[in-house]
Amino acid sequence: MSFRRDPYITYMNAAGVAVAWIGSVLGPLFIFSTFGDFSHPNTYIGAALILVVLLSIKDGIKARKNRNISGFVAMCLVPLMLPFVVIISFYIFWSQQ
Repeated sequence: MSFRRDPYITYMNAAGVAVAWIGSVLGPLFIFSTFGDFSHPNTYIGAALILVVLLSIKDGIKARKNRNISGFVAMCLVPLMLPFVVIISFYIFWSQQ
């Protein structure tokens, strides 16, 4: 994995991380909202978001091998932990009402 400071590479990595964080939460929601209906566009949007998340996790593992801990956390750990944080926070919020 190349860590050049080219503006294009820097922007694409930052945009990719943002899409991965959002996609880690919204991807499964899109798929489960139309579960089994493969003619609905939400299924394919969710699959694309999950693919971006998986590619981000792959890049995070490469970053870890290159001893880039911040890249590993941003690209691998956060997309894995974010759905659980959202689920737990919704559970805590809705259980109090």
